[in-house]
Amino acid sequence: MTDIGWETEQFQRHRPHLKAVAYRMLGSVSESEDALQEAWLRLSRSQQATIDNARAWLTTIVGRVCIDMLRARRSRREDYVGCWVPEPIVDVDEQADPEQQVLMADTVGLALLVVLETLTPTERVAYVLHDMFAIPSAEIAQIIDRSPEATRQLASRARRRVRGAMPQHDADLASQREVIDAFLAASRAGDFDALLAVLDPEVVFRASGTPELQQERKGATDVARTLATFGPHFATMCHPATVNGQAGLVIRTHQGPLGAAGFTIRGGLITTVDFSIDPEQQQGLENLLRDPRGRPGAVAERIIDEALSWPGVSRENGHLGSLMLRVGRRELGHLHGDAVADVPLPDALEPDSGWVRIPLDTEESAQRALALMRGNYERGKAGEPSGT
Repeated sequence: MTDIGWETEQFQRHRPHLKAVAYRMLGSVSESEDALQEAWLRLSRSQQATIDNARAWLTTIVGRVCIDMLRARRSRREDYVGCWVPEPIVDVDEQADPEQQVLMADTVGLALLVVLETLTPTERVAYVLHDMFAIPSAEIAQIIDRSPEATRQLASRARRRVRGAMPQHDADLASQREVIDAFLAASRAGDFDALLAVLDPEVVFRASGTPELQQERKGATDVARTLATFGPHFATMCHPATVNGQAGLVIRTHQGPLGAAGFTIRGGLITTVDFSIDPEQQQGLENLLRDPRGRPGAVAERIIDEALSWPGVSRENGHLGSLMLRVGRRELGHLHGDAVADVPLPDALEPDSGWVRIPLDTEESAQRALALMRGNYERGKAGEPSGT
């Protein structure tokens, strides 16, 4: 066997293990592939005679590459605004190839990866290698350039932080799926109360990959309102899947996978929702509000269809491609005289026209428009004065 043949054989043999190590260190499948590519390049330039244990040698290289990547990423994220959600590992058909099976086996949930992101690069590498892969501290010390004792202290400190921040969860996958099924049914039906019923009062919602949802939400009501904004149409694009070893959802459009949602479930209630959009598919989520030609996307159309069934609501200039609604002041009911402060969208007020213009071109404006019009419409159906 030639040297090149030995290198290829060794790298392919240990590749599943190396990818599992890199993913736990980086929380990103794509960055893990970059780390493995660098490890392969270094192996291809090395002499076989100098490597006694290829698995250990490659693990050391991957560890060093990952710690450099973590340090660079930490520096870049100092200016980052909003949430960061790890890149999920999604298994839909449960017929994964051997490498995927190793990656999925005993995989860490998205919630734990979020916690790992709070560690320093050296803490994370020490914790992952020691606690998840049982690598001795003396070997880890060579990777992070610390003494064995300092390495043990780093791993211990990281362990305490992880235990203190890691949310507890129901371990039974079947029970998790029952909760996700209920969540999905409520979302597809547009049943706000049923959605609230599956959310823990202190639920946390995080999303990354799209500026519209980059702010963390906390509390069942706020999270439910955020989720309800996308409506039944968006929910029909969500399908059950295994996300990082736990029950979750994959989001698909006609163009292919858009992203995934991971959940933490405790006591039959959802305590965390981690929503991740593929950066390369980010435009797909934005297109739910506005398509590439500037016309209403799926979510905007759903809001428009509902809103047009209410009294006093019309599309701007009757244009079918408009992302602007017009609502009569009389029907809106929140406006009496100059009481502009009562309107959630004061900038949309046209005081001389008798109309309020409500844009639907962002997630926030669509959510506020829907809440405003729904509130008035429900009061009207109940026979209550619209301005109270």
